[in-house]
Amino acid sequence: MAIESLITLTCPSCGGKVQVNDRDGRFVCQYCGNEHLLQTTAVRVEPDVIRPRVPVPPSVRIEKDGTSAAIYQRWFSFKYIPMAFFCVAWDSFLIFWYSMALGQGLPWIFIVFPIAHLAVGVSLTYSTLAGFFNRTVLEVTRDELAIWFEPLPWLGEKKIKTADIKQLYCKEKATRGKHGYRYSYQLFAVTRDDHQLQLLSNLESPDIAQFFEQQIESWLKIKDQRVAGEIT
Repeated sequence: MAIESLITLTCPSCGGKVQVNDRDGRFVCQYCGNEHLLQTTAVRVEPDVIRPRVPVPPSVRIEKDGTSAAIYQRWFSFKYIPMAFFCVAWDSFLIFWYSMALGQGLPWIFIVFPIAHLAVGVSLTYSTLAGFFNRTVLEVTRDELAIWFEPLPWLGEKKIKTADIKQLYCKEKATRGKHGYRYSYQLFAVTRDDHQLQLLSNLESPDIAQFFEQQIESWLKIKDQRVAGEIT
Protein backbone atom coordinates (compact mmCIF):
# COMPACT_ATOMS: atom_id res chain seq x y z
CA MET A 1 0.00 0.00 0.00
CA ALA A 2 1.48 3.41 -0.99
CA ILE A 3 1.01 6.58 1.03
CA GLU A 4 1.01 9.45 -1.52
CA SER A 5 -1.02 12.27 0.06
CA LEU A 6 0.57 14.70 2.50
CA ILE A 7 -1.76 17.29 3.97
CA THR A 8 0.68 19.75 5.53
CA LEU A 9 4.26 20.56 4.50
CA THR A 10 6.92 23.07 5.42
CA CYS A 11 8.28 25.16 2.54
CA PRO A 12 12.04 24.45 2.29
CA SER A 13 12.68 28.07 1.19
CA CYS A 14 10.84 30.16 3.78
CA GLY A 15 9.61 27.65 6.36
CA GLY A 16 5.95 28.52 5.86
CA LYS A 17 3.26 25.91 6.46
CA VAL A 18 1.47 25.01 3.24
CA GLN A 19 -1.29 22.61 2.24
CA VAL A 20 -0.76 20.80 -1.04
CA ASN A 21 -2.37 18.38 -3.43
CA ASP A 22 0.23 15.93 -4.70
CA ARG A 23 -1.61 14.86 -7.84
CA ASP A 24 0.50 17.05 -10.12
CA GLY A 25 3.75 16.30 -8.26
CA ARG A 26 4.59 19.96 -7.46
CA PHE A 27 3.46 22.85 -5.28
CA VAL A 28 3.95 26.63 -5.11
CA CYS A 29 4.49 28.25 -1.70
CA GLN A 30 1.80 30.88 -1.09
CA TYR A 31 4.21 32.89 1.09
CA CYS A 32 7.40 33.17 -0.96
CA GLY A 33 6.15 32.08 -4.37
CA ASN A 34 8.84 29.42 -4.89
CA GLU A 35 7.85 26.25 -6.73
CA HIS A 36 8.90 22.84 -5.43
CA LEU A 37 8.62 19.30 -6.63
CA LEU A 38 6.79 16.90 -4.34
CA GLN A 39 8.53 13.54 -3.85
CA THR A 40 6.35 10.75 -2.53
CA THR A 41 7.49 7.74 -0.56
CA ALA A 42 5.99 4.31 -1.00
CA VAL A 43 5.50 2.38 2.24
CA ARG A 44 4.98 -1.36 1.93
CA VAL A 45 2.77 -2.86 4.61
CA GLU A 46 3.20 -6.60 5.02
CA PRO A 47 -0.03 -8.46 5.69
CA ASP A 48 -0.29 -10.53 8.85
CA VAL A 49 0.86 -14.11 8.29
CA ILE A 50 -1.79 -16.47 9.60
CA ARG A 51 -0.85 -20.13 9.57
CA PRO A 52 -3.67 -22.55 8.75
CA ARG A 53 -5.09 -24.59 11.60
CA VAL A 54 -3.80 -28.15 11.77
CA PRO A 55 -6.65 -30.69 11.88
CA VAL A 56 -6.81 -33.17 14.73
CA PRO A 57 -4.31 -35.98 13.95
CA PRO A 58 -5.70 -39.54 14.03
CA SER A 59 -3.58 -40.42 17.09
CA VAL A 60 -4.86 -37.47 19.15
CA ARG A 61 -7.90 -37.00 21.36
CA ILE A 62 -8.96 -33.83 23.22
CA GLU A 63 -10.94 -33.63 26.46
CA LYS A 64 -12.19 -30.47 28.11
CA ASP A 65 -14.12 -29.62 31.24
CA GLY A 66 -14.82 -26.44 33.13
CA THR A 67 -11.36 -26.21 34.71
CA SER A 68 -8.90 -27.92 32.35
CA ALA A 69 -8.19 -29.10 28.82
CA ALA A 70 -6.10 -32.12 27.89
CA ILE A 71 -4.55 -33.67 24.79
CA TYR A 72 -4.05 -37.45 24.67
CA GLN A 73 -1.68 -38.69 21.97
CA ARG A 74 -1.11 -42.41 21.59
CA TRP A 75 2.34 -43.58 20.56
CA PHE A 76 1.45 -46.64 18.49
CA SER A 77 2.49 -46.78 14.85
CA PHE A 78 3.17 -49.66 12.47
CA LYS A 79 6.94 -49.40 13.02
CA TYR A 80 6.46 -51.15 16.38
CA ILE A 81 5.18 -54.35 14.74
CA PRO A 82 8.53 -55.44 13.22
CA MET A 83 10.22 -54.26 16.43
CA ALA A 84 7.99 -56.65 18.37
CA PHE A 85 9.08 -59.62 16.21
CA PHE A 86 12.71 -58.62 16.63
CA CYS A 87 12.31 -58.43 20.43
CA VAL A 88 10.69 -61.86 20.53
CA ALA A 89 13.61 -63.37 18.61
CA TRP A 90 16.24 -61.51 20.67
CA ASP A 91 14.65 -62.33 24.03
CA SER A 92 14.05 -65.98 23.06
CA PHE A 93 17.75 -66.43 22.36
CA LEU A 94 18.66 -64.86 25.73
CA ILE A 95 16.18 -67.07 27.57
CA PHE A 96 17.62 -70.15 25.85
CA TRP A 97 21.19 -69.08 26.62
CA TYR A 98 20.64 -68.38 30.32
CA SER A 99 18.50 -71.46 30.87
CA MET A 100 21.28 -73.57 29.41
CA ALA A 101 24.06 -71.76 31.31
CA LEU A 102 22.28 -71.90 34.67
CA GLY A 103 20.76 -75.36 34.19
CA GLN A 104 24.04 -77.02 33.29
CA GLY A 105 26.19 -75.13 35.79
CA LEU A 106 28.48 -73.61 33.15
CA PRO A 107 31.33 -71.31 34.23
CA TRP A 108 30.46 -67.75 35.23
CA ILE A 109 31.88 -66.35 31.99
CA PHE A 110 28.87 -67.82 30.17
CA ILE A 111 26.59 -65.76 32.42
CA VAL A 112 28.57 -62.51 32.33
CA PHE A 113 29.43 -62.54 28.61
CA PRO A 114 25.93 -61.71 27.28
CA ILE A 115 25.18 -59.00 29.88
CA ALA A 116 25.38 -56.26 27.22
CA HIS A 117 22.98 -58.22 25.02
CA LEU A 118 20.64 -58.62 27.98
CA ALA A 119 20.67 -54.84 28.58
CA VAL A 120 19.88 -54.18 24.92
CA GLY A 121 17.07 -56.73 25.01
CA VAL A 122 15.49 -55.21 28.11
CA SER A 123 15.74 -51.68 26.66
CA LEU A 124 14.28 -52.64 23.27
CA THR A 125 11.49 -54.70 24.83
CA TYR A 126 10.50 -51.89 27.20
CA SER A 127 10.55 -49.31 24.38
CA THR A 128 8.43 -51.56 22.17
CA LEU A 129 5.88 -52.20 24.91
CA ALA A 130 5.71 -48.45 25.54
CA GLY A 131 5.18 -47.90 21.82
CA PHE A 132 2.25 -50.31 21.83
CA PHE A 133 0.53 -49.13 25.00
CA ASN A 134 1.74 -45.67 26.07
CA ARG A 135 0.28 -42.28 25.39
CA THR A 136 1.35 -38.70 26.03
CA VAL A 137 -0.93 -36.60 28.22
CA LEU A 138 -0.66 -32.80 28.10
CA GLU A 139 -3.01 -31.02 30.48
CA VAL A 140 -3.55 -27.27 30.76
CA THR A 141 -5.25 -25.67 33.73
CA ARG A 142 -5.53 -22.01 34.64
CA ASP A 143 -2.28 -22.17 36.60
CA GLU A 144 -0.20 -25.00 35.18
CA LEU A 145 0.81 -26.95 32.09
CA ALA A 146 1.68 -30.57 32.90
CA ILE A 147 3.04 -33.36 30.69
CA TRP A 148 3.27 -37.03 31.63
CA PHE A 149 3.23 -40.48 30.03
CA GLU A 150 1.10 -43.49 30.87
CA PRO A 151 0.71 -46.37 31.67
CA LEU A 152 4.44 -47.22 31.55
CA PRO A 153 6.79 -44.70 33.22
CA TRP A 154 8.92 -42.66 30.80
CA LEU A 155 11.46 -39.88 31.13
CA GLY A 156 10.51 -36.32 30.27
CA GLU A 157 7.55 -35.49 32.52
CA LYS A 158 7.28 -31.74 33.11
CA LYS A 159 5.29 -29.05 34.87
CA ILE A 160 5.41 -25.32 34.14
CA LYS A 161 3.31 -22.40 35.30
CA THR A 162 1.15 -21.05 32.51
CA ALA A 163 2.00 -17.48 33.55
CA ASP A 164 5.65 -18.20 32.67
CA ILE A 165 4.90 -19.15 29.05
CA LYS A 166 5.41 -16.39 26.48
CA GLN A 167 5.41 -18.35 23.21
CA LEU A 168 5.44 -21.88 21.79
CA TYR A 169 7.12 -23.22 18.69
CA CYS A 170 8.19 -26.46 16.98
CA LYS A 171 11.58 -27.58 15.67
CA GLU A 172 12.76 -30.35 13.39
CA LYS A 173 15.57 -32.66 14.50
CA ALA A 174 17.60 -34.71 12.02
CA THR A 175 19.42 -37.85 13.21
CA ARG A 176 21.82 -39.59 10.87
CA GLY A 177 21.73 -43.38 10.72
CA LYS A 178 22.90 -46.23 8.50
CA HIS A 179 19.98 -45.76 6.13
CA GLY A 180 20.09 -41.97 5.91
CA TYR A 181 18.52 -39.28 8.04
CA ARG A 182 15.64 -39.76 10.42
CA TYR A 183 13.52 -36.73 11.24
CA SER A 184 11.61 -36.11 14.44
CA TYR A 185 9.89 -33.06 15.85
CA GLN A 186 10.05 -31.19 19.13
CA LEU A 187 7.79 -28.77 20.97
CA PHE A 188 9.38 -25.88 22.86
CA ALA A 189 8.11 -23.14 25.16
CA VAL A 190 9.73 -19.72 25.42
CA THR A 191 9.45 -18.45 28.98
CA ARG A 192 9.01 -14.86 30.15
CA ASP A 193 12.74 -14.63 30.86
CA ASP A 194 13.47 -15.84 27.27
CA HIS A 195 14.63 -19.33 28.22
CA GLN A 196 13.74 -22.18 25.88
CA LEU A 197 12.19 -25.22 27.53
CA GLN A 198 11.71 -28.45 25.58
CA LEU A 199 8.25 -29.81 26.32
CA LEU A 200 8.04 -32.80 23.95
CA SER A 201 10.49 -34.66 21.72
CA ASN A 202 10.47 -37.55 19.23
CA LEU A 203 7.12 -36.57 17.74
CA GLU A 204 6.73 -38.43 14.46
CA SER A 205 5.21 -35.71 12.29
CA PRO A 206 5.21 -31.90 12.08
CA ASP A 207 1.40 -31.96 12.14
CA ILE A 208 1.35 -33.49 15.62
CA ALA A 209 3.92 -30.99 16.92
CA GLN A 210 2.11 -27.99 15.42
CA PHE A 211 -1.25 -29.26 16.64
CA PHE A 212 0.08 -29.29 20.20
CA GLU A 213 1.45 -25.77 19.69
CA GLN A 214 -1.77 -24.34 18.26
CA GLN A 215 -4.00 -25.91 20.89
CA ILE A 216 -1.90 -24.67 23.81
CA GLU A 217 -1.67 -21.16 22.35
CA SER A 218 -5.42 -21.13 21.81
CA TRP A 219 -6.18 -22.31 25.35
CA LEU A 220 -3.75 -19.83 26.91
CA LYS A 221 -4.72 -17.01 24.50
CA ILE A 222 -1.14 -16.60 23.27
CA LYS A 223 -0.76 -14.81 19.93
CA ASP A 224 1.26 -16.90 17.49
CA GLN A 225 4.59 -15.28 16.58
CA ARG A 226 7.50 -16.48 14.53
CA VAL A 227 10.51 -17.84 16.41
CA ALA A 228 13.92 -18.25 14.80
CA GLY A 229 14.54 -21.87 13.83
CA GLU A 230 10.95 -23.09 14.02
CA ILE A 231 9.42 -25.25 11.30
CA THR A 232 7.03 -23.54 8.90
